[in-house]
Amino acid sequence: MLYKSLISITIATLSFTAFSTAHAASSPTTPADMTCKEFIDLNPKSMTPVAFWIINQDTQYKKGDTVDFQEVDTLYTPKVIDICKKSPDKKVSEIKKEIEEATNKKAM
Repeated sequence: MLYKSLISITIATLSFTAFSTAHAASSPTTPADMTCKEFIDLNPKSMTPVAFWIINQDTQYKKGDTVDFQEVDTLYTPKVIDICKKSPDKKVSEIKKEIEEATNKKAM
């Protein structure tokens, strides 16, 4: 009886692991399809790396530079949060221009 229970538990665990692995493999690894609502629902520690990706995505700076991570953390991440709260259905990859405009207005 105990042997059958252990086999059942093992099979259930393997099935769940296979499902989780298959699901993870089909999920994108970038926030390209992430909505603003999903961004707002992130763990706060994950917000700045996503904002860093948004700001530096497809940007060609001289000598391969990027916007500094500290700058993204203090300046851009709060703007992403503000914009996303106003438009939760937008994709975060589509708000880069709005973020830059909002940040440039503040700097003036």
